[in-house]
Amino acid sequence: MDQQIRKLKNLVDKYLHKTRKHVVKDWKNPLKESDNDILFFRKHWRVLFWDEIAFIFEEDKVTDIVITEYLLGIELRCIYFYEHQLPEYKVVNSF
Repeated sequence: MDQQIRKLKNLVDKYLHKTRKHVVKDWKNPLKESDNDILFFRKHWRVLFWDEIAFIFEEDKVTDIVITEYLLGIELRCIYFYEHQLPEYKVVNSF
């Protein structure tokens, strides 16, 4: 399992089927682009790099999670977890 999928798997193990309230408690303030069905959070992991994590909800429970990795504001790749789909994990490189 590569590093990107491992990073997403950790989030899936911790947050899948958790409530919106639980996610907000751990991650604090969602980005302004968030709405009732999806919450966005930003996590900086180096000066020039950051991840944008999207938690997607159905009936107030996390069902899907997406991590988008950025370098200087340019999207590098997206790592997806889709419940009930095969493969559940998918990496899409932007370049």
